[in-house]
Amino acid sequence: MRKLLIKNQRGFSLIEAMIAMVILSIGLMAVGLMQIGAMKANANAFSRSDGVVMAQSIMDTLRCLPLDDDLLVDTGTAIDAGKAVGGVFNDALADQSLGNVVGSNGQHYTIFWNVVDDTLTNSKTVRLFVYWTDQSGLNRTIVTSVLGGLYL
Repeated sequence: MRKLLIKNQRGFSLIEAMIAMVILSIGLMAVGLMQIGAMKANANAFSRSDGVVMAQSIMDTLRCLPLDDDLLVDTGTAIDAGKAVGGVFNDALADQSLGNVVGSNGQHYTIFWNVVDDTLTNSKTVRLFVYWTDQSGLNRTIVTSVLGGLYL
């Protein structure tokens, strides 16, 4: 009886152990790649959030200015002048520009805006552009607001 029990007991062969190691390695590499992707997505989300916060802050500052302030002068450019077309923007076409601004995360943002006067309602339409480049290419935040005039 004892001989039969020992004869049926076998351990792992070297090939089985190597196959198990390969499967484990592939799984660990997949987890590592997933972590790298998550870190990139996290950095992109932080850049986008920072861009939106900057845009809202600048627009709030512009809303507090009198309508005849130098930062709210309509130079006759179109409301979308400088907007990225084909991934390329041109802040030199804008009415006003802050140029290159470094965010809290070290990301570089290009900020500019265009103003259009509406003399009928004594208001101004302001379109603010915030552009930055992340790992996937050019990204942007565009905020439009009407300043002054009658709010119904």
